Amino acid sequence: MPDHGQWAINHSLFVMKKDWTSRTAILLIAGILVVLNLIALNLFGRLDLTDDDVYSLSDASVRLVETLEDPVTITAFFSKDLPPHFAVNRRYLKDKLDDYRAYGGQNVQYRFVDPADDPDLRAEATRYQIPTVQIQVIESDNVQLKNAYMGVAIQYEDQRETIPVVEDLSTLEYDITSAIRRMTQEEKPIAGFLSGHGEPNPMQDMRTFYQDLGRNYDVRTVTVQEDTVQGAQLEPRPDVLVVAAPTDTLPEAHLQALDAYLMDGGRIALLLNRVQADLQVGQASVLSVGLEPLLDAYGVAVQDNLVMDEQSSVVTMQRQQGFFTLAQQIEYPLFPVATTFNSNNMMVNRLREVMFYYVSALDTSQAPPEGVTVEPLIFSSDRSGIQQGFFMLQPMQNTGRLAGGPYPVAAAYTGTFPSAFEAGRQSPSTRLVVVGDGDLINESIVGAIPGNIEFGLNMVDWLIQDDALLAIRTKKIEPRALRPVSEGARPWIKYGNMIGPVLVIVFFGLLRWRQRKKRQIVYVR
Repeated sequence: MPDHGQWAINHSLFVMKKDWTSRTAILLIAGILVVLNLIALNLFGRLDLTDDDVYSLSDASVRLVETLEDPVTITAFFSKDLPPHFAVNRRYLKDKLDDYRAYGGQNVQYRFVDPADDPDLRAEATRYQIPTVQIQVIESDNVQLKNAYMGVAIQYEDQRETIPVVEDLSTLEYDITSAIRRMTQEEKPIAGFLSGHGEPNPMQDMRTFYQDLGRNYDVRTVTVQEDTVQGAQLEPRPDVLVVAAPTDTLPEAHLQALDAYLMDGGRIALLLNRVQADLQVGQASVLSVGLEPLLDAYGVAVQDNLVMDEQSSVVTMQRQQGFFTLAQQIEYPLFPVATTFNSNNMMVNRLREVMFYYVSALDTSQAPPEGVTVEPLIFSSDRSGIQQGFFMLQPMQNTGRLAGGPYPVAAAYTGTFPSAFEAGRQSPSTRLVVVGDGDLINESIVGAIPGNIEFGLNMVDWLIQDDALLAIRTKKIEPRALRPVSEGARPWIKYGNMIGPVLVIVFFGLLRWRQRKKRQIVYVR
């Protein structure tokens, strides 16, 4: 016969021992967490699993704040009690500023203030040109408009930069770092636009690109000044020169000025229309502005054709149906949308898409001059073809299957270039970018397309060898896209997502039940 009293004592001791073991484990875990928090006060680190490391500072930002000679003071004018979708901006901004302070130490200080109930702070926000913005809030089941502040002022010595409204979080680090960079550098590099040959006016026709470029560069219009003694020269001499869509023939003296500029180590972006096309008239013709001597010497070949691509933008056509005129949007293969980029070049490796307006292909297969390296940047899709000789511009409902692609439509050339006019003369190592479309950043023609403007800004940064800005600007806060799957695999993924979690929970429950059943003490009379 079992001893009931002894069993009860043993059972009580077992329960007490198990209880104290659980308490000890809990206390030990709590102690470890306290120690880790104390250590974390003096250490800084982050695990960022996003593709573009959007929640971590770029190396360029870290180097900038680590080398500051004087303190940077950042004042965030942010209203409290913002709706959730605006409160995210405030939290993200605070996390970024924490990162800047962690790397910059005492040379980076920031504060958050709410000017709503403080006249002095409102006056300070007005002085910094930080406006109030109207946002919708729901109070007492009513939608109301409320004035709020969401701006940032950055001060370094006697200089001040402002971000009036924090809206696009993907550009926040770029905005802050470029602002600090502008205030700490002695002078801005000069970005010039060649003029005098029918080029579009950058201040009018490229307004967004021109303004964005002006945040980090001294943007100027460049002309060719002919001198009987020194010869033709660029005035002023820029650090990078953009030649966009000239329509008039360049005199030989101007070609010599461009060649001399490159031979002195200048960097040039050539955005060229090899075919002049007009959709309204429905006509196109080959265009030559006399740049062939330069292009041939540098190993550049922009072909006199037009790329057609099934992956394209749309145009609106008027269609008559009875007594009515209907507007219909159809895909227009002569406005290709490129999504294939050189993954090894920082200029384009994080672009999503670029839309072209009558673009010509580049021949990158021919051997470049000795000392020059050719790197294709942007390609049409594999469902693309070309028109050459005779051009048909009218949109059609069905163009048939296109083939022959992909075709390179932009390329980078680096190295030591031979002179087109002085035999034996070589440039120092420099850079050249060529695009077979002169209008891709012309807002008066294609509008302000974000991908096109981003490519243009990256192009100037790359030419001037400013990889720091490139690394920051190309970050994107976007949902991670799913990989394409076959039609046969989709049902398995769909029902697996529906049934799989339930099966996992059931399996875990059964496993726990069996483990508890094994540990159960069975008393037999």
